[in-house]
Amino acid sequence: MITVTEEAKELFLSVEHPEGTILRLDPVIDQETGETQIGLAAGEPKGDDQVVEHEGESLLHIAAPVSEALDGSTLNLVDTPEGPAIGIGIPDGESLTGDS
Repeated sequence: MITVTEEAKELFLSVEHPEGTILRLDPVIDQETGETQIGLAAGEPKGDDQVVEHEGESLLHIAAPVSEALDGSTLNLVDTPEGPAIGIGIPDGESLTGDS
């Protein structure tokens, strides 16, 4: 399971998405390198998603393969030169940063 800090939840709240969809973290294959990355997009919920709630409302769905691969990690807010972004603190202490 992935933990999401309150600060990261606040950033996810600011991401607009079409009515009737939810925010998802899904695996995405980079067409140039063939590497699997994590993408944030609007989409439909799936039965095996990890559901992150904020004040009793569904805020973010994390695809099962992402949740399993990053088990024990924390999504947190990080400051970058481009502004706030979501960082992934992995269990061994490293941190990965992505644009929001």
